[in-house]
Order: sequence, then C-alpha cells, then structure tokens
Amino acid sequence: MKKVVISVLLMCCVAGVAVISCKKVQSNPTTVTNSSQSLNQLFAGLRYTPQGLSVQAGRDTVVYGANGTMLHFYTNSFMDVNHNILTSGIVNLQLIEMYKPVDYICNRTSTIAGNSLLNSGGEISLTGTMNGQAVYANKYGVGFVQTSASTDTMQLFYGGTNTADSVTTWTASNNTIGTVKVGTDTPYHAYEPPTNSPYYIFDSCVGFGQVNCDYFYRGNFSSVWTDMTVIMPNGNFNSGNTQIFFVYLPEKWSIPVSLYDTTTNSFSLNYHGTQVPVGVNFELVAITNNNGSWYYYQTSGTTTSGMTINAAMGADTKADVLTRLGGL
Repeated sequence: MKKVVISVLLMCCVAGVAVISCKKVQSNPTTVTNSSQSLNQLFAGLRYTPQGLSVQAGRDTVVYGANGTMLHFYTNSFMDVNHNILTSGIVNLQLIEMYKPVDYICNRTSTIAGNSLLNSGGEISLTGTMNGQAVYANKYGVGFVQTSASTDTMQLFYGGTNTADSVTTWTASNNTIGTVKVGTDTPYHAYEPPTNSPYYIFDSCVGFGQVNCDYFYRGNFSSVWTDMTVIMPNGNFNSGNTQIFFVYLPEKWSIPVSLYDTTTNSFSLNYHGTQVPVGVNFELVAITNNNGSWYYYQTSGTTTSGMTINAAMGADTKADVLTRLGGL
C-alpha cells in the first residue's frame, strides 16, 4: 500500500513539474516589463539637476533661478515641521525651472488638472532644508518669467500624483489665496530682475513641491474632441517601461498617453477623460527604457477623430533622446 501511495505522489510531482515546465515554455522570454524598477527610477536620468540656492530665514529676500524665475521670501516665509516660523538660519533651496514641453516630459509633469487641459506659463519644483531637516512654506512670492506680454489671467496650481509613480497633474489653488498680477505687461522692477522680461507674479504661494502657473484652456478649436491610440511594436514596449506624451507647442501642452491595453500592446490618450480637439497640429513622443536600453519615437501630424499611430520605436542613447527632446 505504501508503494502505491509513494508512486501516486511521485506521479503528482512529475505532473506538477511538467505543468510548470509547460508554463515556462509558453511564456515569452523576450518580453521585459522592468517590474523591478518604477517609471520614476527608469526615467530618473532625464530629470534635471536642481539648482542650489541659499537664503536667510527671517529676512525679506528675492532670488532668481537661472532661467529667470523669481522667488520672494518674506520674514515669515519658512516654518518647521511643527509650523513654527523660522526667523534665523540658512535655508538651502533646490529649484527646477520648467517652461517648455521638453522640461515637462523630462521631469514627468503634465498640463492637466482633473480632465481639463491647461495653458502653461511655467512650472517649478522647489524644496528647502535647514541643517538637513525639511523646511516648509508658510507663504512666499513667485514670479514666472514670460517671453512676451499677455492679457491672459493666470492661476496658481499645486502638483500631485495619482500614484507614487504617475506623472504629475495639477489642482487649482484657492482664488482667495494670493494676488495674481493680471497679464504680464511690466517687469517686476522693484527687485531688478536679471532680464527685462514680463512676469506672472503670485505674492502668496503657500506650498513647496510642484508649483504651476497656468489657466484652464479656453481656445477656439473645433467642438469635436477625440481620443487617440498609439500601437507599440510588441510587448517589450509596455506600461512598465514606456512613457508617451502628446505635445501641442503653441499652448505648451504636455499630455501623458498612458492608458495601456495588454491585449493590443497599445496606449490611449484618454487620461481620466482627457481628450484633445480635432484639427490640432501636434507632436507625439514615445520613450522606452528597457533594462538600460533606450528607444525613441517622435512624429508630428494633425489630430483626426479616432486617430491611430503606429510607434516605430528605434534604438537610441539617453544623450540622443535628450537632444531630440530639446526641440520641443
């Protein structure tokens, strides 16, 4: 009887090994998902190195980023984790300035609030520390430098992500917080900016992190809006290692095309209901980092209803990817 039981067990073990072996044979060994790395890790090499700035807490101070962003700190601008106002000591700031779609793509931000498109006047990433400890914003002023004057009223937005690994989207600030300088007709002469350029100025920004100068899109395109589908060459290019952006240069749109279909190996634009108007001249960028091997695809065209794009991904280097993105 024992021999029969042992034989049955051996047969079950052999059958189990056979099933496991069959599963291994049936899987596609060339499909890579980069599941061990997040998209933030995979695309960290495209992010900009922050600028280091230092200011004295408790003192009214104005400093400028390399690209002209104005930061105006008041005597009560900084506070510690317990909301105590810092009145002395050196605050070390880390600033990234973003004014063009290439900046948004490299730093994984968008021009979307909810399911609405935003016309961008610039974005920054700003953090602060003192003696190695995080410093928080009470309120401070920020000015976003512009290339030309405008009568469009901008609004302050704060950034966040739906998941720890998703592209930054935006939430509008309370309109009662801060004063927006309507239009950009005059530079901020009181503090002698480094360029004679117009600014959008907000005098009461209440958060560090991702901060955005935008307004909700109010253009005059066709009332017909559409989703789009981007078909990838195969399963090697997937949601675990690929990011795709729809770009409209006149309004500086940077829209993630991120809804992935594993059956068709395709991405769609419909990001929480976001669509784009038909008749827009666009650029589409697809970037893949497959275990350190970079692939890139870029195309341009005019949006049509229900449009489909076949992304012919080509092998590239990270340096070349950055160079090609530089034109956006």
